[in-house]
Amino acid sequence: MPLIYFSSSTLSAETISNKIASQIQSYLEAQYIIPSYDQEFSKQKIRENMESCDVLIVVCADPYSQDEDVSAYNLIDNKRIRFEIVSAMNQDILIIPVLIDDAKLPEKDNVPGALKKLIDCRSHRLRTIFWDEDLEDLLEHLDEELSFIKEVQEKLTDSVEVNYQRLAELDGRHLQKDKVDLESSDFMQVRKMIEAETIFLQKARGIGDRSAEKNALSALGLAYSRLGQTRKAIQYFQEQLNVSQELGYFEEVCGLLANLGDAYAVSGNIDRAKSYYEEQRVLAESKGLHTYVGTSYNGLGFVFVKQDKIEQAIDCYLKALESYRELKDHDKQLELLVGIGLNYRKLEHWEKAIECLEQALKIAKYIENRKEEIHIRVDLAEALFKLEKQDLAIAQIDQAEEDLKIIQTPWSASLMRRIELLQNL
Repeated sequence: MPLIYFSSSTLSAETISNKIASQIQSYLEAQYIIPSYDQEFSKQKIRENMESCDVLIVVCADPYSQDEDVSAYNLIDNKRIRFEIVSAMNQDILIIPVLIDDAKLPEKDNVPGALKKLIDCRSHRLRTIFWDEDLEDLLEHLDEELSFIKEVQEKLTDSVEVNYQRLAELDGRHLQKDKVDLESSDFMQVRKMIEAETIFLQKARGIGDRSAEKNALSALGLAYSRLGQTRKAIQYFQEQLNVSQELGYFEEVCGLLANLGDAYAVSGNIDRAKSYYEEQRVLAESKGLHTYVGTSYNGLGFVFVKQDKIEQAIDCYLKALESYRELKDHDKQLELLVGIGLNYRKLEHWEKAIECLEQALKIAKYIENRKEEIHIRVDLAEALFKLEKQDLAIAQIDQAEEDLKIIQTPWSASLMRRIELLQNL
């Protein structure tokens, strides 16, 4: 479950943080931490709170709306917020500034380094008179980012156990029944694993076993990813990439290029991420590695979305979709069709959005993904209402509502609220 940390610039911002958090908890099924604005500043407490967080949301609200410089002044002088931003940067945590009404971020030339990072991040404005609309944009952005981070984490940890077994064989040891698994082990176990893999890496290099060296580098990169230390993970993935290229393991090279692209994308270096996805695409196409052709276009699509180049993103996603259709990967087809439909919605291309969502609905029903099926019905209803096809929209809402009453899961409540809003249109 995602964990969101809220930082509040003023006492009034703390009140608003709680209001936003309640919606995030419902809409995204996320947990949150909101430190009291007037509590004692403790660096140790902040580090402990942020250690397992996925996102830092900095909520800025003017204490006196008539003085536009007050917010900037408070933010610059607020040592707690600056330390929270630095902590998030050190852990490669996503940072999102949220500006309430007329609140402003200070000018970039006149702020300490931590605030420069905050200013560079994509911000959201929540206006009191357009609260619901602005909050929906924030929630959609947050949902998109969290989904991507989860996908990257799953990809990065997927092969840890395999690597661990290979490295154990190098040392001639017999694995215990309770093998190390990064998905379930605590940080201390991961740290111990890192110590062991470091020794294996030194041994592999000492005897000139490049294949064993590659496996050790992979295990270390994945372990540091699990700890959230993206910079170190990137370092080991890059070293592994060099060895894999030398050994001619092209399929593994493609996977590493994808890992590096994902890691740089998560840390906000979109241009660097794009270069790795491009390199992956060229190699995958030249070697006929169809699986990686799809992932490279998927990564490039994400890059273009981040750059607000939606039409180019859709073009990449469609190419990725074609690849996954050839591979008959229904889960990826479903994911891409939903994403393409929602991107068409951003462009207000409602007919194309509906076409994609209807295809996605068929796949969701085929693989019996009930949660995605209900989400898609609600998305379809919204698009159909835009085209004033009320009867078709209401039919989708009615079916979604009926399914929700049967399922009764934690995410049902947020979808029911969306349905109620649509019913009131």
